[in-house]
Amino acid sequence: KSDIIDKPFTFMYLGNIGPVAGVNLLLESFFNASLKNSRLVIAGSGSMKDILKQKAFELKLDTIEFWDVPTGKVPEIQNQADVMLLPIKKGSASSSIPSKLPAYMFSEKPIIGCVDKDSDTAKSIIEANCGWILPPENPVLLSRLMRKVSGLSSKVLKNKGSEGFNYAINNYSKERNLIKLVNLFKQFDC
Repeated sequence: KSDIIDKPFTFMYLGNIGPVAGVNLLLESFFNASLKNSRLVIAGSGSMKDILKQKAFELKLDTIEFWDVPTGKVPEIQNQADVMLLPIKKGSASSSIPSKLPAYMFSEKPIIGCVDKDSDTAKSIIEANCGWILPPENPVLLSRLMRKVSGLSSKVLKNKGSEGFNYAINNYSKERNLIKLVNLFKQFDC
């Protein structure tokens, strides 16, 4: 890891920029938060990317950046973030945990999850103590939380990121899950 000096406080979404992701909420919330020395990075590709770029252009927001993610560069790009953003449309997080949640946790960055409170995604973030949970599709609450989080000390943010990393190691790593699978097969004499 290399430390980035004199960069703005960076909120980042990295993943598929499609209709289920709810990335449009991030633009609206960031715009309304009116943060000084901050930026919103939308990294990835998807069917909504050009529409969101146009919206950012219309809002005259030069503090919203759209980045491509070259193969193998996810950790390097996530390292540029201070906080990772995980918006999911209402009702969409109840069926599974998105693959970006473990990736975010492994990045050692705190997470703001805009997800259904009873979803496994919310439960994981709460259990890990690695971030904050808000109801999905609520730009007012997200703007408020963005203002609060951008004012936290780097120590608090680093601690939340470390909690997420430790949780991911214990719950999402290949090594731990392989052991769980082997024990499960042993239990059923497979």
